[in-house]
Amino acid sequence: MCWAFRIGVWLGLLAGSAMPVSAALIAGDVAVIAYNSDGSDNFAWVALKTIDANTTIKFTDSSWQGTTPGSFRTGEHVGGGGGPLTWTHTSSVAAGTVVRYNGVTSNSWSLGTRGGTGMTLTATGDQIFAYTGTNASPNLLYGINFANNGWIASGVTSNAANTSNIPGALTSGTTAFHAGNFDDGYYSGLTTGPRYILLDELADQANWTRSNTVLNSSLWATSFTVTSAPEPSAVILSALALLIGSVFVWRQRELMRVG
Repeated sequence: MCWAFRIGVWLGLLAGSAMPVSAALIAGDVAVIAYNSDGSDNFAWVALKTIDANTTIKFTDSSWQGTTPGSFRTGEHVGGGGGPLTWTHTSSVAAGTVVRYNGVTSNSWSLGTRGGTGMTLTATGDQIFAYTGTNASPNLLYGINFANNGWIASGVTSNAANTSNIPGALTSGTTAFHAGNFDDGYYSGLTTGPRYILLDELADQANWTRSNTVLNSSLWATSFTVTSAPEPSAVILSALALLIGSVFVWRQRELMRVG
């Protein structure tokens, strides 16, 4: 079989699937949509893809040190504080579902089962990371920061509980978001669209309501609608597959004509 045809078939199959074949979660499959570091230390997150039953997602306010690859800072929530906070559910959770952590007092989720140690968010600045895997080797899904002037620049290592580097596995403006130097905030923007659009909207400070006094959680979004439009990378791969396929057909016709 011609190499061009092989590539065309492979790219076509890859582009034809909007979601990964693996059920494992990847960066951007969940996003934090609200937090209060004043009051009860509650927060909320949204599933941007369907989450399989019995999946465990972990949450921590430990800062991240370094970027290549970096690690959670020792002496914080996951480095001696009994963390992380965990979430799991016995049923699958549909894309668009919003799950709330009700705060350290009740130490419970609005949906699913809690494990681990709850988080006490710091009003002088903190961060929330969502991940799967282990504390030592996490598969990072999302990070939000509400400390000072934002994420610590690459090349400078964060060394405080209320500051953080961006892990190399996350991307500023999509899967890593700086909410500004505000104690409390919630997303108040678009709640319907493809996963990649919603990630962009969630990472725009203009789409957030923020304050230095506790915000009523009744104002938080209760659900999203995640549509199935393919992400730009899938569209590009599909176009490339068609182009390679067309070149292959043209080449075969030319060979038959010459022969």
